[in-house]
Amino acid sequence: MSTQQAVTIACRVLSVYLLTWLLTDLTYLPSNLYSFLHHESALGPFTTNYLRNSDLISLSFRALRMVALFFAVQWFYRAGPAVQRYLLPSAEED
Repeated sequence: MSTQQAVTIACRVLSVYLLTWLLTDLTYLPSNLYSFLHHESALGPFTTNYLRNSDLISLSFRALRMVALFFAVQWFYRAGPAVQRYLLPSAEED
C-alpha cells in the first residue's frame, strides 16, 4: 500500500467520523428549534429574555457547526493534494 492510498483511507475514515458528528448535531436541531420557538412565541418577538437569547445562540452555533462539518466532510473525503500535503509533509520540510 502506498502512502497516498494510506492517506486516502485515513481521510475517508475521518470524513465518516465527521459525517457521524454532523448527523448527531442534526438530531439535536429540532429540539433547539422547538425550544427557541417556544420562548419566542411565549414572550413575543420584540421582548428580550435570557432563555430566548440562550436558545438563539445555541441554535446559531449549532447551525454554524453543522455547516463547517459539512464542508470538512467534503474536504477530507476528496483527499486532494492539499490534504495530502497537510497530513504527509514533504521530506524537505522535516
